[in-house]
Amino acid sequence: HQIKRKRKMGKFNNKISAEFHPPKKWILERALSYQNEEMEESPLQAVGIKCPASKITCTKGFVTDLASVPRAIWWLISPWDIARAAIIHDLLYKRIRQYRAAEGVLDTHPNADTVVSNYKSAKKASDKVFLMAMKDADPAIPKWKMYAAYYAVVLCGRWSIIPREED
Repeated sequence: HQIKRKRKMGKFNNKISAEFHPPKKWILERALSYQNEEMEESPLQAVGIKCPASKITCTKGFVTDLASVPRAIWWLISPWDIARAAIIHDLLYKRIRQYRAAEGVLDTHPNADTVVSNYKSAKKASDKVFLMAMKDADPAIPKWKMYAAYYAVVLCGRWSIIPREED
């Protein structure tokens, strides 16, 4: 007899309140946070992501593109289908990019193996937060859409954690 453990639910503090700035930026008009006790905090904290009490907060003024879904497939998955989870995920990836930029060129970094291990672990933990947040969304996101978005970031997200000038 196996006892099946029930997953603890996470929660968002609010709905999204953001202003659109064409062509594809949204600026939060109030903070948006997501909290889930099952979040893996240590890989996130290793790259400087603050998650007190397993809570991630995007502050008022945070700039996001919602979800980086190619326009050609919006008929299948549109950015607003998974928007709250995507905004939290955007913040996590931004912090990973900032960590990588602060650590500099890996070829010359004295602890290159640790830096690479830290940001790879943080990406994996960030992608899991994205999935958990989609599971906790209200209204509910269909499972096929949730997993399509999750596997897209697992497979293609490595390009999104490369440092950028605007970070």
